[in-house]
Amino acid sequence: MQKSRRSRWSLGFTLTEIAVVAALISSVPAASYVRAKKKAYQTQCQNNLMNIGRMLMMYQMENDHYPKAAFYPKDPAKGQDSIRVILGGDPRLWTCPGLPPKIQKKGLSFVYNTNIAGKRNLRNPHKKWVLIEVNCVSKKAPPPHPGGYNILFADGHVIASNVLPRRITRIQTAQIRRLEKEFQEMLAQAEQMAEPISKNDGPQGLCEPQARAKRQARSD
Repeated sequence: MQKSRRSRWSLGFTLTEIAVVAALISSVPAASYVRAKKKAYQTQCQNNLMNIGRMLMMYQMENDHYPKAAFYPKDPAKGQDSIRVILGGDPRLWTCPGLPPKIQKKGLSFVYNTNIAGKRNLRNPHKKWVLIEVNCVSKKAPPPHPGGYNILFADGHVIASNVLPRRITRIQTAQIRRLEKEFQEMLAQAEQMAEPISKNDGPQGLCEPQARAKRQARSD
């Protein structure tokens, strides 16, 4: 049992998880992000992440592992797999004040790096991202701040950057390719349904016994 639990957390977030979050972000018009572009919101969001970083380090020291949280939970405010619920703190810390109301109502505006979930220690924690603003998952949504996306690292420092981790950008590309593949499969199915009646079928698509009876009736 313990082995399967450990292997689950080592897998990291999946294409399905990121697709669900991307659907939420893509449903918000790009114009709604204009408010977040203000520098003051970027600074406040970074301060929030630094406070979360302190709570994260305290959690790791007390529990001897990093939180086993979801990439983005179904219920950010109450779900037991929510990084917000696991670490606690003021609910206002967990949402960027400049993001659209639809995202703020979810109660969590960051995605969690499940590649670190359950690990006791990290090599080069200053290089391991922990939280990134949630709209990083969709290419349709613009970066939330003048400096890009606010990113919290495992050593507690926060930066704003337009350069996303490779894992995020790879899954963005994989998501687009998957959607393209599904679209092509839908087109192929539509073409098959529109194909002319098989030569083995009788007139007007009747099966052979029906067609034979119809021809005989005509000859009589």
